[in-house]
Amino acid sequence: MRPHIVDLAVDELAWEPLGPAGLYSRLLSRDAETGARTALQKLVPEDGYTPPQTAHYHHTYEEIIGISGCFSFDSRRWVEKGTYVFHPPQTVHGFASAIRSESTFLSRVGRDLDFNFVEEPEHDDLYPVEGANPARAAVALDHEDVLTNLAVGSFLESEAKVRLLSRHPEHGEGSAIVRLSAGWSSQIRRLPHYLEMFVMEGSVGVDGARIEPRRAYFFYPPETPINALSCHTDALVYVNFGGPLNL
Repeated sequence: MRPHIVDLAVDELAWEPLGPAGLYSRLLSRDAETGARTALQKLVPEDGYTPPQTAHYHHTYEEIIGISGCFSFDSRRWVEKGTYVFHPPQTVHGFASAIRSESTFLSRVGRDLDFNFVEEPEHDDLYPVEGANPARAAVALDHEDVLTNLAVGSFLESEAKVRLLSRHPEHGEGSAIVRLSAGWSSQIRRLPHYLEMFVMEGSVGVDGARIEPRRAYFFYPPETPINALSCHTDALVYVNFGGPLNL
């Protein structure tokens, strides 16, 4: 299991080169046993970054939320701030990858990422390399769709505006975008499954602290006590949860 992390100041972390020119990462959390990890990644064309030129798939899932900039896996749907992409394991993508400007995105994978290239894909939209579509299907949501189609719901049992992004129909693991208003406070102190949060805008205070707006990261393993969380400003939060969560 990943370590317990509370209010990690993301922008204070150094950008580490990943190998290919112009590709950088800020590792936020990682499970040492499985290789599952969450990282903020940056693509910098001015430093020599070039997108993969061949379609490919991974043996693990890949989940992405756009933070800034503009890039694409197919040159039709562009990943900008708020764009959401979920590729289940063995989903072929990257048919016509391109980048328009320096970009950052939050990346989640379920194990160490491998690349398996498909020189002649069957077609140019997401598809499984073999077998039927998985229970938690591939998703590609436009940033305007994600950021404007939030409905009144709840997060940690307090009212919030919510956009469910993806969820497994059987065990409930999933992801959502949550917009919290100033004055929001959490009402749950423990969950039977993990809870992961990335503050994209605004701030989420811990145990009553007032925090200036900044990007922050949280990871609560199953049954780990959850701090009293609250907002003194509006906040936009990307949330991942390991089981059923009332939204």
